[in-house]
Amino acid sequence: MCPLPLAAAAVAAPRAPLRLLNRGLTAAMSTARSLKSVDYEVFGRVQGVCFRMYTEDEARKIGVVGWVKNTSKGTVTGQVQGPEDKVNSMLECSGLI
Repeated sequence: MCPLPLAAAAVAAPRAPLRLLNRGLTAAMSTARSLKSVDYEVFGRVQGVCFRMYTEDEARKIGVVGWVKNTSKGTVTGQVQGPEDKVNSMLECSGLI
């Protein structure tokens, strides 16, 4: 079953560096590319199927940072930050867009 996003809001402005798996956004901020930050919540069967682990692995491969966590409602919520093209790749491979 594919996870379906309820809401995603994008902001193309730099924010304070977040850390995901000991990687900061500092390197991305030094580039001339525009940055993007997306907050998301995923509904459906996303807990107990390694969705968070998959998301962290893909973020590491693509080169974005952020966070992801389970909620008490049975959903997964998170944030992805980085260069716009990499954030878009992350959203596509995770099925969020």
